[in-house]
Amino acid sequence: MNIDYSQFYRGTTNIPSYGSGAYKKDTLVKYEFNTTDEHGNKVMDKMSREETLQAMKDIRSQYGDSVIVEFSGDGMAALAEGRKGWMVPEDKEAVEARNAAFQKDIVQVDKSLNNLPAYSGMYGADKAVASALENCSKEEQGFVYDIIRQNFLVGNSGSMTEEERQANISLGMKKAEYAAENFIPEDSRDGFLEAMQSIAKLASAGKADSNGNMDYGVAKGRYLGHGSNLVQTTNALDMMRTVDKDAYAEYQKMGEKDDGGLSSLKYLTNWYASAVKKNPSMVDNYEKQSEEYVEKNVKNQKLDKTFAGLKTGSKAAFFESLRMFQSSNPNFLSSIINRELASKFWGF
Repeated sequence: MNIDYSQFYRGTTNIPSYGSGAYKKDTLVKYEFNTTDEHGNKVMDKMSREETLQAMKDIRSQYGDSVIVEFSGDGMAALAEGRKGWMVPEDKEAVEARNAAFQKDIVQVDKSLNNLPAYSGMYGADKAVASALENCSKEEQGFVYDIIRQNFLVGNSGSMTEEERQANISLGMKKAEYAAENFIPEDSRDGFLEAMQSIAKLASAGKADSNGNMDYGVAKGRYLGHGSNLVQTTNALDMMRTVDKDAYAEYQKMGEKDDGGLSSLKYLTNWYASAVKKNPSMVDNYEKQSEEYVEKNVKNQKLDKTFAGLKTGSKAAFFESLRMFQSSNPNFLSSIINRELASKFWGF
């Protein structure tokens, strides 16, 4: 039986890749099965344990090995109940406590990923952001990198209209302004805001394919070090993907071998050495493509102003002005605004 799970899809995010070969993970896809919508209207019954397992199996089968699928929502609570076997009737408080624990258990990704750096591929902007955050708390760093991941450079925009995607970028810029006013060191504020605006423009100029997968037109950044010591290196794999698609296809086949990625690494290393020998200017030409794209398509990009009226002087002011925006526009960008209002960062 074919079931359409698209209504439960909550977005796709690129995450810092880890692992190699067949074990490499670089994408997070989220599905949320709630029995009611944000207005309290019932949208589904709780699924049985068997239905939950089948849904998870069906959805996971749609994605490749590099994708982590995250499941959540009270509609899947039966899976937690099934773990306990036969149980005596429980009071409401006990059920809610158990289901809350299940929600934490069912998530398939380490939440600490949210605090890891997120880069645009524009070295100057990325280093300016990293330097500005160097002495900030982990929570503050995570807040800024979340802007880049969730508001700017989303991996897939299939759940949004283009108007909503641009508005999401606008929300991200107001969050960046809040950061600049409230915790970015004073001597780094101008550089930080300029860098975040550059990344926002890059995001705004991005294009989606028919499946909503985003292309931002620049080479994926790869760096060593952190903060003010961030150093750019050449992303050999992305260069292969860009300049030699046949070699990249062969590289992907190597990932199917069960050798911990050794064959893939050897193939990439040999390809790079051979390609540079044949074309000494290959690296410069590859990097120049990104520079030319930014100059032509990003530099003069105009940003959306949907959230220009948000107040950024304090957490309370930002939170209240965003809540008021939602009250006036209840059906616009609702899932993203709900996520923002529920963020622990704001503390409300």
